[in-house]
Parts: sequence; C-alpha cells; structure tokens
Amino acid sequence: MPLLQRSPTRRQGEKFEHLARQFLEKQGLHFIAGNVNFKCGELDLIMQEQETIVFVEVRQRKNHAFGGAVESVDWRKQQRWLDAANMWLAERGLSLEDADCRFDLVAFGKNADEIQWLANFLDD
Repeated sequence: MPLLQRSPTRRQGEKFEHLARQFLEKQGLHFIAGNVNFKCGELDLIMQEQETIVFVEVRQRKNHAFGGAVESVDWRKQQRWLDAANMWLAERGLSLEDADCRFDLVAFGKNADEIQWLANFLDD
C-alpha cells in the first residue's frame, strides 16, 4: 500500500510549527503535544509555561494581499480553536472555565526571521 503524500502546504505548515515550537522552547515553554485534531478543529501546538497550558496557533503568510498572518485568524478560526482546546481539556477532566490556560499566536511573514509572538491572543 503506497504511503500518503503530504501536500506542499502541509509540509510548509509543519516546518513553521516546528520553528514556532523551537522559538517557544527558547522562551522557556515546554512542549506537550502538536497537531492535535478533533472534528471541531486542530491545535497546532500545546505548550506549558509554569502551570499554564498554552494553546498555540501557528500562522504564516508569504504576502499580505489578503491580510497578514495575524489577520488570518478570523472569528471562525478562533471558535474552532476554542472548541478544540475545550475538547482536549475535557479529555483530561478540565474545561476552559476551570483550567489555567491561554491562547497564543505565533505569526510568521515570508520567512522564519519574520516572527511575531502574541501571548493571550484571544483576550480582549
């Protein structure tokens, strides 16, 4: 049986998720899991900073014709992110209401040198 080929887009995403993980680990966060999929959405990275669980969305945009990486996280994406985090927490007997957690965005431009870390991205 032939192996499934990953699309160039998927390979590109994996590259930037790996770079984001390395960046966050240098900032003192610890890796828990990556590419966690649920029917409602995906969690790119799950990290931990002290006692806080950090759900990380990794975005990359080569150009800004349709907005940059930060602007690409619209309300639909935010809702899928929250739903997936709640599913992950529920598997551990927790919820968004009682867990010490936050949602961070790591956004890249054209290359790995253009990195922006937005902690508490979903806070008002």
